[in-house]
Amino acid sequence: MKASLTKLVDVILRRIEEYPDGIPTETGLRSWLAGQGYNKRDIDAAMKLIAPRFTQPSVREENRPWVARSLSLFEEYKLTPEARNALARLEFYGLLDAYERELIFDRLNHFDGEVGMDELDYLLSWVVLGSRDFESQQTMYGIMDGEGGVFH
Repeated sequence: MKASLTKLVDVILRRIEEYPDGIPTETGLRSWLAGQGYNKRDIDAAMKLIAPRFTQPSVREENRPWVARSLSLFEEYKLTPEARNALARLEFYGLLDAYERELIFDRLNHFDGEVGMDELDYLLSWVVLGSRDFESQQTMYGIMDGEGGVFH
């Protein structure tokens, strides 16, 4: 690889890291590089090398504020208030993503009557915790139990 191409890739990566609103668009980077005096052929070659970086989600998407999901009447009926609060805490702290939450809600009808903390513990163990390491499991159990100071 030519030294000028390596330098150009470094300039692009530095620009991506310094961009305040997440990863800039490829078009925006190309016009910025052309304004900096780089030729089109070098810009095309450098863009081909760093193209996978443009598929990552932007920082703005990753840091968007947490929004609580409204429960359906069935879900609200099936979950006790303690179980609803525990699920909300797990999701708020980022330990339970939307897909896992929906898997849990899909399995609520496997239980007769209300789903309390014991049933929720079983559901989490069955659906989510099998793919987590021990520390994540302990953190989730601590948050479900309402322990303070779980995160250091």
